[in-house]
Amino acid sequence: MDKILKDIGLRIRQARKNKQLSQAELAELMNVSTPYVSDIENGKINFSIESFIRLTEALQTSSDWLLQTNIPEVTTIQSNEINELLSDCTSSETQMLIKMLTEMKNTLHHK
Repeated sequence: MDKILKDIGLRIRQARKNKQLSQAELAELMNVSTPYVSDIENGKINFSIESFIRLTEALQTSSDWLLQTNIPEVTTIQSNEINELLSDCTSSETQMLIKMLTEMKNTLHHK
């Protein structure tokens, strides 16, 4: 369960940063404390469904994306998202993106 909470916390942090919110700003939107948001992002607590709903509303982010469990259906959704992102790219743009993704993947695997 710890790994699951940490993975969800990382996606929450990513969503927060994509929205250009600080932890304090997100906490205010959720009506919780800043340390509580920090604990969620660091996978330290098993938060309530009520907090999760407030979180998705504050971030305007899909709960499906935040929960991304390791099942074939999610893998299919992710593959479709990648294909959609690449659908309007030229061949050279696609090759450049593949190279960048490969480098990012290598970096992630060597952490």
